[in-house]
Amino acid sequence: MISVLVVIFLIIGTLFSLVFYNARRSMAYVYCNATLSAWEARLLSEARLMELADAPRATNIFAALDDTDYRQQLAEVPRVEEGIDMPTVERSLRESLNTRYRELLGMVPKERGETVARVIGRVDIWNLKAIITAIHNKVSNEKRLEELIPSPTLPRERLEMLASAESFEELLEFLQGSEYFDVLSEALKEYETRGLIAILLALDKHYYTSLWKDVLSKRAQRSVLRAIVGYEMDALNIKLILRLKREGAPPEEIDRYLILPPHELTEAMLKAMITAEDVPSAINMIHRTVYGQILLEVLPQIEARGIFVAEKVLDEMHLKICRWLALTQLFTIAPVLSYIYLKENEMRNLRTAIRLKVDEVEPQRIKETIMKVPRIEL
Repeated sequence: MISVLVVIFLIIGTLFSLVFYNARRSMAYVYCNATLSAWEARLLSEARLMELADAPRATNIFAALDDTDYRQQLAEVPRVEEGIDMPTVERSLRESLNTRYRELLGMVPKERGETVARVIGRVDIWNLKAIITAIHNKVSNEKRLEELIPSPTLPRERLEMLASAESFEELLEFLQGSEYFDVLSEALKEYETRGLIAILLALDKHYYTSLWKDVLSKRAQRSVLRAIVGYEMDALNIKLILRLKREGAPPEEIDRYLILPPHELTEAMLKAMITAEDVPSAINMIHRTVYGQILLEVLPQIEARGIFVAEKVLDEMHLKICRWLALTQLFTIAPVLSYIYLKENEMRNLRTAIRLKVDEVEPQRIKETIMKVPRIEL
């Protein structure tokens, strides 16, 4: 009888411990997710973006954003139509994005901080690519700094030092000991023959390959991470193949920049796309996958308007996946990653709308470029 009672108490104690442990894990996400919900509610709706596209001038867009989170950053942009400086606008938008990034890193559950920081680390790639492009184009140090944006993961002093490099060789010296040293060293061997694109694509491949390896190494929440980041990796490979194929790049050149291993695609599928005769044939090689089905639906538009259409529909589907997982996997990293991608999408939409409005592009064409977040039906 006593042994039975001991067993019962052990079972009760174990169940209590499991409940307490799970509750403790969930509570770490409660505050974070509540804050994210408030932030997400302030994101610009599709209807609001369409209104901005209909604005008569870019200055009207600035005025319409006075009640948003962009007010503080955009307040420094001169609101004279003929004097709008797009680099200043873009820097202001990205500064707003990075303000959110810093806040997010400060409140994300500790055990997920490293992964979130790696996702947000794409800001450092943007800056490094901007510095490399500036060196290639012989842009002055002062103007380079204007193009860079604050990073939530890289000290300002370090960023300024990298921007001061007068040559690729000097930049390499500054990158000694970093994860980018070997990447840039190898890419520079092809720079003379293939140009700037060899370096930029090599950096992109390194960043996303490292991110994907990090995801695949995780044991906790691996399914959520694989679903969100895995789709992005497959979509990036598809976009790279279609873009380079449209430009007439040979298969061996395309192959060297693929991010491997793929997620839902197979390496055989990627190889078939690379060796396909043209863009429609490449898309047909993956017609049985969700990516192929999405692209085949808009194939006429792709042929008429270009690869931009393919990139847009793939990105919109990624946003839908993020939103779905954020709603159905509430006490995971999904809401955090979903907000990051949604916020980046909002920033890109605003940047594009303002730039096209300055260029006096008609409203309908601006609306066609806006990346929409598909509706989620529960």
